[in-house]
This record gives sequence, C-alpha cells and structure tokens, in this order.
Amino acid sequence: MISSAISAVKEFSKVQIIRFLIVGVVSFLIEFGVFAFLVDVAHINYQYANIPAMATAIICNYFLTRKYVFEPLKHNARTTFFLFLTFTLVGVVLNQYLLLLMVEQLEFNIKGSKVLAVAIVAIFNFLTKKYFVF
Repeated sequence: MISSAISAVKEFSKVQIIRFLIVGVVSFLIEFGVFAFLVDVAHINYQYANIPAMATAIICNYFLTRKYVFEPLKHNARTTFFLFLTFTLVGVVLNQYLLLLMVEQLEFNIKGSKVLAVAIVAIFNFLTKKYFVF
C-alpha cells in the first residue's frame, strides 16, 4: 500500500517535471527568439535585449505554467501571481548576473551564455514554483 503510494507520487512528479520542461522549452524559444531578433536584427546591446526578451517569456510562462504544470493553486490567483512574479524577478536578476559574468568576465559566447544562464535559472524556477508558488 505505502509503496504503491510512493510510486504514484514519483510518477506524478515525473509527469510534472516533463510538463514543466515542455513549458520551459516553449518559454525559452520565445525568449531566445526575441533576444536573437533584438541582438541580430535590431542591433540592441545584449544586456538591454535581455530584458524585453525575458519579460515576454515570463508572461507566457505564467499562463502556461498555471494551466499545464501546477494545479490546483495553493493560493488565490492574486497571491499566486504575486509570488510567481517575485520569484521570477529573482530569477531575472540571477539570469542577468550570470549572463554578465559569463560574457564580460569569462568571455564566453553571448548566445551560449544565454543558454547556460537559462538552464541554471530553470532549476531555481522549478523549485520555487513547486514549493512556494503553486
């Protein structure tokens, strides 16, 4: 009985992580597409291009995460959005710092740095969304 309950929890967690990853990939593609467009086509400095790229992805991510990943809500919609936004903004600061560190200090490729920064922040995002927001 207990082992079947543990198995069910593990299975649900796997499905939840897969859904989180799918939503994350969609959000990343949106973010990276906007970022690449602003850097390559609009010739905007990568640091400035990162902000609207992330803002666009954050809005899409909130609605996709709420609908497909974490149900039901632990809090009312207003509190959930506030917590989501708060932890996401911490993630934005972390992303911006990592991007700056990798490009300016470590002299990594700009786009490779963006991919790595997003991957690191994704771990932070999953843990905070799972345990504090939804």
